[in-house]
Amino acid sequence: MSTKIGGFDSSPVRISTGRTVKRADEATQSSQTGGADIPVAESHITDSARTLAALDKLVQDMPAIDQSRVESVQNSLANGTYQIDAERIADRLLQTEQTIKHIK
Repeated sequence: MSTKIGGFDSSPVRISTGRTVKRADEATQSSQTGGADIPVAESHITDSARTLAALDKLVQDMPAIDQSRVESVQNSLANGTYQIDAERIADRLLQTEQTIKHIK
């Protein structure tokens, strides 16, 4: 079986119930030319989904690498002055866990 990636295919689409439905472009054309209106499903977005979408946007807008931080750590490692603050790491892990718990 081959999959058509480009071009136009106007054949009806079969769905699992055995029925055939018009393709979206045909349905749009028939509603624009006075055909029967297609019912539109209503969707609701939860507050959690909105929060996740906002967080996703923030993450996408952030640079993948903080070059100044990388250089700072490299210099500290090279000089032997890099120190690990275990308490700060533990606090941040707990904060992350609490944030995740509230999102669920």
